[in-house]
Amino acid sequence: MLLAERHLNSHPDFLAAYDRCAAQLDPPVLRGHGPAKAQYYQWLSGRMVGLPRYYHRRVLEKMFPGWTVEGLFQMADSASAAPGSHHAGQTGADIQLQEFLGAEAATLGTTLVYPTLELTGPSVEARWEAEIPRQRRFGRSAGLLTPHRRIDAPTMLPENDIRGLLYVFSLLQRYTRFPIYFQSDREMAAHFDRPYISFGFTSNDCTRKHLESVEFPLATIRDCHADSGFYPGRLELSDGSSYESSRDRNIGIIVRSRPSPDLYPGRYCIYCAGLGPRGTPGASWYLANNWSLLQRRAGDREFVAVIGVRSYSDRTASLEHLLMESTD
Repeated sequence: MLLAERHLNSHPDFLAAYDRCAAQLDPPVLRGHGPAKAQYYQWLSGRMVGLPRYYHRRVLEKMFPGWTVEGLFQMADSASAAPGSHHAGQTGADIQLQEFLGAEAATLGTTLVYPTLELTGPSVEARWEAEIPRQRRFGRSAGLLTPHRRIDAPTMLPENDIRGLLYVFSLLQRYTRFPIYFQSDREMAAHFDRPYISFGFTSNDCTRKHLESVEFPLATIRDCHADSGFYPGRLELSDGSSYESSRDRNIGIIVRSRPSPDLYPGRYCIYCAGLGPRGTPGASWYLANNWSLLQRRAGDREFVAVIGVRSYSDRTASLEHLLMESTD
């Protein structure tokens, strides 16, 4: 139906249009990689099992802006005749980001999960012994707030994790129209019933719950002796590779996981975390600026991306390794 609207009525006509769009991609798909004649007619038959190869999907979405590959291979009587009507008013980037976040996030919205910290038991006891009132738990030594200004703050938020959350929040505001919610890690871990993006490593209950509950995780954190590295933790991947942070270079990770694929096939949970003060915000900055690269390479698979971040700026984040779930 869509080919007829574009007057592409034969296999040679289709290949010419295919090659023109393939050359416009970044990186381009080389001329001559279009479908063979038998494959072309299989695409039109309505009897496709699965989807075409990844590079075909890239070209097809370029040829038909506003359409997902899944929409293109629906039967014509169940698909709208208007191009892009499945995602009216949305750009290709909008649709691709929704595919990256998962179908459930596109319909129900997504939740950004931040960690909350409280004073430990010994700290509370010491405060009572020193007769420090609740409003004087936190303060500032200099600045606009005077030392005598009362601050009623029963909990605190890690600044670096919140900085990471804001990077991703800015991304979602630019590209999506679905609702965005905010929730503490404690509340989200207790009521795990929707897709979310979580920030922080051992400080975040959602991240810790994921690492402890997955039977065969792509990534784990191992404790190491304090004298064996600058930070007492090491990231280990299921392919045997391992990473540690140092004073000059922190390690961040981005994990995309399906928590219950049988029960919620369209749900992804995403974790931005790291070892060292730049790990989480660096991973979050990379996600906000390079999610499309991760989506192109991972497709609909679970993955863990290892991000290297120089100690002086979140914006120095770069991809060091991408491990995806096996398709076997």
